[in-house]
Amino acid sequence: MTSKGAALTATTDEPCATHPPGELTLARLLQEQMLRDARASGPLDRVVTWCLPWEQAVEASSLAGVLVYAAATPPDPTVLAELCRRDPAAVLIAGTVSADRWTKVRDTCGRVPVVSLGEHIGFREIGRLVAELTLAHEAHVLRYGVTVHRVLAELLYRGAGMPALAHQLSRLSHCTVAILDARLRILAFAQPATGSLDQEELSRTLAEDPPALIDESLGGHGPAVGEATVGGDSATCVVAPIVLGGRHDGWVLLIEPATPHPHDLAQHRVVVEQAVTIVGTEMLRMRSISEAEERARGDFVHALLHGRFGNASDLEARAAHYDFPTSATYGVLVAEVDPPGTARGLSREATRLTPPSGPRPLAAAIGDVIAVVRPFDPPRRAAPDAANRIVADYAQTLEKDLGQRVGGPVRVAYGRPVRGAVRIADSYREARIALELRGQLGLEHACGFHDLRVFAALRDLADSEQGRTFADDLLAPLRSSGAGGGELERAVVAYLECGGNVNAAARRLHVHRNTMLYKLERASRVLHLDLRQAEHQFSLWLAYKLDLLARATAGVDRELRAT
Repeated sequence: MTSKGAALTATTDEPCATHPPGELTLARLLQEQMLRDARASGPLDRVVTWCLPWEQAVEASSLAGVLVYAAATPPDPTVLAELCRRDPAAVLIAGTVSADRWTKVRDTCGRVPVVSLGEHIGFREIGRLVAELTLAHEAHVLRYGVTVHRVLAELLYRGAGMPALAHQLSRLSHCTVAILDARLRILAFAQPATGSLDQEELSRTLAEDPPALIDESLGGHGPAVGEATVGGDSATCVVAPIVLGGRHDGWVLLIEPATPHPHDLAQHRVVVEQAVTIVGTEMLRMRSISEAEERARGDFVHALLHGRFGNASDLEARAAHYDFPTSATYGVLVAEVDPPGTARGLSREATRLTPPSGPRPLAAAIGDVIAVVRPFDPPRRAAPDAANRIVADYAQTLEKDLGQRVGGPVRVAYGRPVRGAVRIADSYREARIALELRGQLGLEHACGFHDLRVFAALRDLADSEQGRTFADDLLAPLRSSGAGGGELERAVVAYLECGGNVNAAARRLHVHRNTMLYKLERASRVLHLDLRQAEHQFSLWLAYKLDLLARATAGVDRELRAT
């Protein structure tokens, strides 16, 4: 094979596509010394599994793979035609057969092969020969399968890995071998020293125009065999799916550069049949290791975000294992993904979609939120807000990439950059608060706690007893004013957000201007404040901001304590 291309085109008009190669066929049976003088007509590639005398065959319901032995007495044409409709492997005629009788029997049998045995071959000799050849084939396949399984199992036991398994499969078959994942990506590739198939070209072909034979293999009970064009040259492919516990993880693909001998093709099938179990077990082992590493990495990220390290030495020891710096500048981002429940599967992708320069970020799923910790070093002599701009740009890119990956809305927020790993928990808390505020305020784009300057400035006041008391005292009369309290509160908020413009507030609430004036008058009486005065407007605006920030902070703190 050359490396000009690797277009694979499966065909199914060869004998190997109609039955498994290597099984006993009528043609193989006629090669035996006993039957070399026999005369035969019809297709000789039919599989032979057993032999029955005429009397038993007439009563049998199924004759697939069965040789029907007829004595020298000419069989009844009507019975023979009925028997042939059950499609036996062949009809064997014992004794001397005249030309006229031969022609009549052949015409009656149609597509069913007819074999004239001669004078001295009885049913016992034919039955014994078929049994011996069938059992010999099964024993050979079993012995060879055990040998292949033992060789591959030794590699699996030593933990040699996927490349070593592919290399051993290539050595056993003297063919090119590719182990594919469920997305048809090449996990391991090996070929003999004389092979010249280009791996990249094969990978590109599998991605752009995979052969139909691969999909066809999913519906069978064994390896699928078909002709192919690889690099412009004819080849034979043997492919089988890797399925363990009902889960499909990929394929084992074997490529023979020429038309192989049936015996070699049978060995290729055995190699692939044994390989799928061993390779599937190795995939399961690698997946278990990867999941364990992912859980350990997630535990480390959780500890960073919640400040659960006992001392600096413990932090540095854990960070060194993940090659994570402890003295850099960090931006903590959180992403809320729809639909809920997909965060865990995307946490790893969050570190791959937008790989930054320098240390790679770490990510973990916390409930329905993905938390990303990105270490970076701001450029020297940078502007005071350079670190904020770096995190903001990364947040926008992350939101776009994750949105493309999930095909749905993704909301990203971030905390203010911090210096030193011990302060990551502070930035994470701010990121969660910013995400909560973004949802309540209906902001469309990624935002940071630093961007919400008003809330950043009021954070300490909102956490204080004095701030909570101020907000409660001012807003409580409005919220406890009966059934209309909710409408009055919405009217006051719209009025404040519109800068005291009654017409703009009325348009926002889709009410008449006079209705808006009436609601504001009622609210003034309930609050005992003149909402037309700027000082009272500011007091109410401040109370609403403090209340909004306090509710967002309380919700985040409850979640942080729960985790």
